[in-house]
Parts: sequence; structure tokens; C-alpha cells
Amino acid sequence: MSKQPTTDDLRAQVEHTREELGHTVEALAHKADVKARAREKAAEVRQEAGNHRAALAGTTVATVALVAAVVWLVWRPGRK
Repeated sequence: MSKQPTTDDLRAQVEHTREELGHTVEALAHKADVKARAREKAAEVRQEAGNHRAALAGTTVATVALVAAVVWLVWRPGRK
């Protein structure tokens, strides 16, 4: 036969259920807050754009440096 839960067991189970319910309510509230979710998504998109912009700037600087080096090698003073 199964053992009957003690008062402490029941209290622990109730506390655990309350915690789960609290997490569920928080998740539902977040999901229902469309304005906050839109702001979060906009911030993510801005961050991604900034990352791409930084990568593009780095590539542009490297390309300009490479072209300048090639031009200097081709037209450098003292070249015969």
C-alpha cells in the first residue's frame, strides 16, 4: 500500500505548485504585453544592424588599406 503524505509533504507540494503557477502567470503576462515584446524585438533588430554596420566598416577599412598598398606599389617613387 502507498504511504499517506504527511502535512509537511503536502505543504511542500503546495509551495512547489505555487512557484510553478507564479512562473506560468509571469510568462503569460509577458506574452500578453505586446508593447514590451515589440520594444524588445526592436532593440534586437537595432543590435543586429549595429553588428552588421561594424563588420561592414571593418571590411571597408581593410579594403581601402589594401587598395592603397597596391596603388603605392604600382606608382611608388623611384620605380623604374
